[in-house]
Amino acid sequence: MNLQERKKILQDIFEYFQQITQWLPNNIDIANENMIKAESLITLLEVEDCGSVGGFDPDSPVKYESGFSLYDRFLALVNKHDTKIKKTCYFSIGDLKKYFKTISELREIFNK
Repeated sequence: MNLQERKKILQDIFEYFQQITQWLPNNIDIANENMIKAESLITLLEVEDCGSVGGFDPDSPVKYESGFSLYDRFLALVNKHDTKIKKTCYFSIGDLKKYFKTISELREIFNK
C-alpha cells in the first residue's frame, strides 16, 4: 500500500471517530457502527505495518494517553509516517484526543 492510500484510510478513520462524537450519547448503535468501521481499518493498517494487531509495532509504539485505546492505536498509525490529517467538522486530531480524554475523566466524577 502506498502512502497516499494509507493517508486516505487514516482520514477515513478520523472521520469515523468524529462521527462517534456526533452520535454519543443519543444513538449508541450508530456510534458503535462507526467505532467498528474505525477498528476494522486500524486493524488493516496494523497488519500491513507489522503483521500484528493491537498497536505492537516497534517502529511506532502506542502511547496510551487519550483514555480511548482504539484512538491511541490510530494516533500511533498517524505518527508512524507523520501523516497530516485534515480537520473534520470542528475537530483536529489533537482536539479529538482531548475530547476522548475528557469523556474518560468525566466518568470518574461519578466514582465517589
